[in-house]
Amino acid sequence: MKRFWGWSILAVVIGAAAIFAGVYAMNGGQYAYGVYLPVALAGPASPPAGGHAGISVYNGPQTCIECHQTEAEDALHSEHVQWAGKWKEVNTYCTAPEPADYACLNCHATTGKVTNLTIYDVDCLICHQDKYQRSLQPLTVDVTVQDWQGNTKVYHTPLKNAQGNYVFQPRFDLMPAGTTMVELAQTVHLPTRATCLRCHAKAGGGDGVKRGDLSTASISPAYASDVHLSPQGGNLLCQDCHVPSDHQIPGSGIDLRISEGGAVKECSACHAQDVAGHSATLQKHMARVSCQTCHIPKYGKDVATEMSRDWRSPHWNSAGCNGQGAWIGEEVKASNVKPEYLFWNGSSSIYSLVNSIAPDPSGMYTLARASGSISDGKIYPIKVHTAWQPRSNETGQMVQYDVLWNFQTGFYEEAAQRGLSFMGLQPFDGNGNPAYEWVNTRAEQLITHGVEPATNALTCNNCHNGGTQVDFDSLGYGLKGPVNQVCVQCHESEDMPSFSSVHKIHVTDENKDCSNCHNFSRPERGLE
Repeated sequence: MKRFWGWSILAVVIGAAAIFAGVYAMNGGQYAYGVYLPVALAGPASPPAGGHAGISVYNGPQTCIECHQTEAEDALHSEHVQWAGKWKEVNTYCTAPEPADYACLNCHATTGKVTNLTIYDVDCLICHQDKYQRSLQPLTVDVTVQDWQGNTKVYHTPLKNAQGNYVFQPRFDLMPAGTTMVELAQTVHLPTRATCLRCHAKAGGGDGVKRGDLSTASISPAYASDVHLSPQGGNLLCQDCHVPSDHQIPGSGIDLRISEGGAVKECSACHAQDVAGHSATLQKHMARVSCQTCHIPKYGKDVATEMSRDWRSPHWNSAGCNGQGAWIGEEVKASNVKPEYLFWNGSSSIYSLVNSIAPDPSGMYTLARASGSISDGKIYPIKVHTAWQPRSNETGQMVQYDVLWNFQTGFYEEAAQRGLSFMGLQPFDGNGNPAYEWVNTRAEQLITHGVEPATNALTCNNCHNGGTQVDFDSLGYGLKGPVNQVCVQCHESEDMPSFSSVHKIHVTDENKDCSNCHNFSRPERGLE
C-alpha cells in the first residue's frame, strides 16, 4: 500500500484521479470515482456517527474498509474475488476468460482488476447494494474490425488507467434518478436473491443459459416452479442454504473447480420431519437417490437453457458486447428438459488447462465429470452441456479460445489461432496446417434448484413399471446377463412380472442380495 507524506501530495493524487476518471457530483460534494488508488489512504478515518447512515463521502472501497477491514480481507481471499478456478481455465460456454479480457469482467467482484489484488480492489457494493449499477469506463478505445461477412464495425472498448487496469465506474443512467454514491453506501444491505442472480442468472452469456435451474425468474419465481425461492413458498435467500463463512460461499456443484466455506446445507437440515414421514420403501430409496431426483423432474422451466454451442457457426446477437452486437456460436436451447441422471458422491473431476485431455470412449472430451458409482454415490439429476472447441494438436490441451475476436469478427478459425498464440503455441504446424482440431466437449452440471411442490414429485411409475424418467441400464442397474440366464440360476424360466412384483418376491420376501441378478451388491442392507 502506498503511503503519502503530505496533504499536498495527497491532493495531487486525488486531483489526478479525478481528471482521469471524471468527477461525479453528489450531495453537494465531489466524488472522484474510478482510480481507487488508495484514494484517501492517508490515514484511517473515524467510523461515521450513526453507522452507515452517517456516511457523508464515498471514496470507493476505502470508505467501507475504514470500518470493515476484516470483512474486506475475508472477501479478498474468496473465490468471488480471486477467480482462482476461472480466470486461467476453460469451460464449454464462453470458453476462456483470460484472453477475453474485459469481456468477462462484468461479474468480477472487484473494481476492475484481476491480478495483484488488495483489499482496496474489492467492490463491496456489487454484493451489498442492489441499486448499484456499473460498467467498465471510459469506452474511449475504438477497435475497427471487418467481420466474416465483410462488414466494417467499430467497437468502443474500455480504457485502462495509468496503472494498466480496467476500472468499473457507476452507471447513474441505469439507477433510479437522483441516486448518489453516498446514498448507496448509506443503504447497503445483506445480499438478496437479486444480488446473487445479477451474475449467476446470466452466467454463460445470457439469462438462464448456463445453470438450467437458475434465471432472472428465480428472483421471484412461481410456487410451482421453485417452492424454496418463491415468495409464496419458503421465500429463502441464497445464503439460507449457501451459508457464508468469512465471506466464503459454499457450493461448487459438479463443474466448479473451487469449493470453499464448508458444505451447502443438506435438505434434511430443514426437512427432517418430512424425511421421517416417507414410507419405508422411500426410506430405502433415499440411501441411494437424492431428494433432487424426485423433486426436480425438469429444468429450464421459466427460461430456456442452452444445451449446446458451436463456435464454428457464428450467429449475430445484437445484445452481445454490451449492446454493440456480437457474433456468438450457434446455440441450441431447450425448455422443460428432463434431466439426465448419474451417481455422484460429492466430488468431481474437472479439466485443468495445464493438462492434456483425451477423449472418452464415445469420442467426446469431458471437461467436468461427476465422481461416483453405484457403490458409493447417490443418483442426482444433471444437465449435460456440449460444445465444439479447439484442442491443440501439439500439447493435447484445450485452446484458450480468443472469444473476444470471435465476438467482434465471427472468424472462428482466427480466434482459435489467436488462442494458441496467447498460450505461447504455434498456430500452424510445419506444413502450414492449423495446429489444432475442433473437438466435441461436454460438461456435467448439477441440477439442484427448482424444487417443485410435493404433488409434482416423481411417482414410482415415472421410473419403474415401464416409466421412462430414468435410464436404469445406464446407471448400472441392468441385469448381469440375459433374462433367460439370470432367472434360471434359481428357478425355471417364468413370465416376467412387474418390477415391483419381482423386487417384492426376491428382495422383500426372500432377502436376496442385488448381486444375484446385477453386477453390484448392497451389503449395508444385510441381504443374502
